[in-house]
Amino acid sequence: MSYDSNATGIGAAGANSSSPNKKKQKMSPPLESLLLAGEEISIQGILPFVGVGLETFCNQPRAEFWLKDNSYHKTPDRDHVCTAIATVGNLTVMQWARRQKEIFPWDEETCARAAKNGQLEMLIWLRENGCPWNERTCEKAAQGGHLDVLKWAHENGCPWNALTCASAAEGGQLEILKWARENGCPWTYLTCLEAAAEGHLEILKWARENGCPWHPWACADAARHGHLEILKWARENGCPWDEQTCTYAAQFGNLEIFKWTRENGCPWDARTCAKAARHRHLEIFKWARDNGCPWDERTCTSAAEEGHLQILKWAGDNGCPWSGMTSYGAALYGQLETLKWACENGCPLDDETCEAAAENGHLEVLNWARENGCPWSAATYQAACQHNRREVIQWLGDSGCPGSRDEGH
Repeated sequence: MSYDSNATGIGAAGANSSSPNKKKQKMSPPLESLLLAGEEISIQGILPFVGVGLETFCNQPRAEFWLKDNSYHKTPDRDHVCTAIATVGNLTVMQWARRQKEIFPWDEETCARAAKNGQLEMLIWLRENGCPWNERTCEKAAQGGHLDVLKWAHENGCPWNALTCASAAEGGQLEILKWARENGCPWTYLTCLEAAAEGHLEILKWARENGCPWHPWACADAARHGHLEILKWARENGCPWDEQTCTYAAQFGNLEIFKWTRENGCPWDARTCAKAARHRHLEIFKWARDNGCPWDERTCTSAAEEGHLQILKWAGDNGCPWSGMTSYGAALYGQLETLKWACENGCPLDDETCEAAAENGHLEVLNWARENGCPWSAATYQAACQHNRREVIQWLGDSGCPGSRDEGH
């Protein structure tokens, strides 16, 4: 569907009803056409941004009758309309929507979204008109960096909890974090975790200087997001770490951090190789093995599930153990070439391989497995039936799979 966004007032400019072009704007095509567009355009996506066109429509008595006549109250996205309007702060539209409050309900998330986007005027109106709120209002105001909103909410009795400080740290809002703490807002180790994960070193330092406890995964999350300076400072200042730090560095492909963690004594385990294999980080994978990182069957299974044949070949050529779970994983995710290579090089097949292929509807994989001597059982047919794989069910019945005759074949 095409429509004239200027005519309907859709867009950033449309949200401002004081536009100098107000007299020139027309409701063409009719707003009703947009609202009835179904899956193509949802009312949740339109209403918050409609300006003059909606005001024209709203001020007509037929608006409420139109909504009811078209059974809009049965539309799934109606519960989110007020929240979407609060997000952009279109007070005119919100006032109209609440005149149809049996159609457009609101809840605590409505206030939270207004707070997150700094819509103080909207938040004040919402509260004056009975919209509920909870701790998420303060949390989202802090995350979005809206100190005026947070102050107003707190002064007017809005509850808060430790997530307010954690969200301020997540959003890099040091002044808000300081104000919240000065006014009695609680915190936990989540504040340090969020600061480390998002790379906010100044906030992390301030939090630690003021007694905020370390989170045991702060180093791991710094490694996960590539924040080497955070990781170094955290370790210099007593932050604990464990195998998860190396695992995250391997999983997210940061070789510099990965090497630094090992050079500074961070432990690792077989999950490290498995995650490097799953996410196709061959250089990290090789470096880990060259430096003594353990591995187990999960490495080959992870590579097989994701179809990373190069990594699977390297692992297989270098003695990595595998099992029936490797062929099972390849079959489950439809990785036929990976399955072929694994089986040609000694990876075992069993009836769970056929079951996995049937479960996810991979008929080509299933056919190849059977042609190459893979056993099956009634569980193969049951897996196809449970997941409604009709093409596979038909093929299994035609091919004499155990259990299929019991289902009428």
